[in-house]
Amino acid sequence: MRKGVKGILIIVISAAAFAVLDLPIRFSGFMVIPPYIGLKNAVAPTAGLLFGPWGVIGSLIGAVICGVLDDAAAWMQIVYEMITIVIEGMGMWLLWHAFTANHKVRFKQSIDLVRYLAICIGLSLASAALSFVFGESIHFLAVFMAYVMTAVLIGIPSIIIYGGIMCQFPIIPRWCVRVHDIECDVEATDESFIELNDKVEGLTTQLGLSKKRIFEILNTIEEVYLRIRNNEPEENVHITIDCEETLSIMFEYKGRKINPLQISADEDLVALIGLKLIEHRAIRTSYKYVTQTNRVIIVL
Repeated sequence: MRKGVKGILIIVISAAAFAVLDLPIRFSGFMVIPPYIGLKNAVAPTAGLLFGPWGVIGSLIGAVICGVLDDAAAWMQIVYEMITIVIEGMGMWLLWHAFTANHKVRFKQSIDLVRYLAICIGLSLASAALSFVFGESIHFLAVFMAYVMTAVLIGIPSIIIYGGIMCQFPIIPRWCVRVHDIECDVEATDESFIELNDKVEGLTTQLGLSKKRIFEILNTIEEVYLRIRNNEPEENVHITIDCEETLSIMFEYKGRKINPLQISADEDLVALIGLKLIEHRAIRTSYKYVTQTNRVIIVL
């Protein structure tokens, strides 16, 4: 997917998420709260951390739409909410990556949660402090508690699901270098592939995975790699592996547009069984061909 199209899609999804969490509360009368408070307060820090400026823009658009539809919302409150969205969204995105060495958005260790909470509390205090500038129509404690509580109760599960379970890479600032658990170029030699296998076995053993699980991972990598080699025997294959709650394996290589996850008419039963095993193990698979580069992603 092109970056421009992906950006527009993120904006639309972020704006829709904001509206879905905000409009029912505004118009149901279920809770009598100010228009700048609600479950929607989780969208800006969460979308900002995962999608950067795109998520913040979507949150801003959602805030404007909801504010315009609500006759009870004063323009001063809408402007205040938009300012806090920028603070929460962009602040969470930039501060997380400024203090995270590997630039991964995940909560695998307690330090990750501590960092997230510290940034969240700091930004919430900054947003709430603006209430003194906007006068008595904005309540300091309500703003602070809304941003902290929703970022914890909604933001943390959303980030775990997106980055951990789905193994989707968040958008990172340009000055960051994405770090993978394993990253290497596998040449068309047995030694190069054996070296990759050793790295994978070392990582999975370090993670405490069972022997059965390690075998499934190694077997999946070998099966896909050999199918790629059948189509492109000389091209280097760039392989990256990321371990979250699930494990994501990405193969990138130049050459013709041939999806190694599809069976061809001239292949035998053994090849079909190999693909069926991958299909059975995988949570999801994807194949793209962009700028003469094949990209295969398997999440186990």
